[in-house]
Amino acid sequence: MNSDQQPSGRPGRIEQALEIHRSIAACNEYLARSGDVHSLTAALMLPCYRVEFGRLTLAMSAAEKNELMSLLPAGTQ
Repeated sequence: MNSDQQPSGRPGRIEQALEIHRSIAACNEYLARSGDVHSLTAALMLPCYRVEFGRLTLAMSAAEKNELMSLLPAGTQ
């Protein structure tokens, strides 16, 4: 297998966006718990993740956006 190919067969931008979305969800969980060092890190990183997610989705074609939206959990789109 070529190292540029994604094992799932999804294009790279979709896979990146899904990973960033998971990071956003993790930050939100830490912020909801609050009171520890992880919540501070989450508060600092969350805006960066959101900007990167937005940048990626702007660069996607309509087909890529549709695929991404179909893969995101309901209520998070």
